[in-house]
Amino acid sequence: MSKRSELEKQGYKTYENDEIEVFWNPTVCQHAAKCVQGNGDVFNTQRRPWIDVSKASAKEIAAVIDQCPSGALQYEIKNPVVIEFQESCCRSAALKDGKVIGKCEYRPSGPSWMITHTIVNPEFGGQGIAKRLVEKIIEEARAGKIRIIPFCPYARKMMAGKEEYKDVLE
Repeated sequence: MSKRSELEKQGYKTYENDEIEVFWNPTVCQHAAKCVQGNGDVFNTQRRPWIDVSKASAKEIAAVIDQCPSGALQYEIKNPVVIEFQESCCRSAALKDGKVIGKCEYRPSGPSWMITHTIVNPEFGGQGIAKRLVEKIIEEARAGKIRIIPFCPYARKMMAGKEEYKDVLE
């Protein structure tokens, strides 16, 4: 059974667009107003319907809903971007509907991996996909006890001086 079906059986109402489904249950709501404070354009109690998912990106809406203390607001991202490690291609890839929309490439360099290039299609920019791509390479490197050389400007900037990456940096 889908999340939507399950929540609607519990009394949740659904508001949606092509990117996100937002669910709200008025009987669960504690009226803490975290949603209205988080984004008054999307969550406006003076308007009917009071939730308008066309007023912000799915990412922005999800960030606000994550602050809901009661669980009255929930969401599901439609067709999420999937990050895969593709060892045979020496890369991680971001896939949306099975299509590659971004990649982070590395080159084995002795006992290390050199991250050489990170790119995301411009239409998907600003969603944190590049960071997720680099993180996937780091995750695999850690699992294999492999060091990383961040040659790519994005990876270098992302990792520079950060405590959480010191264990893999060469």
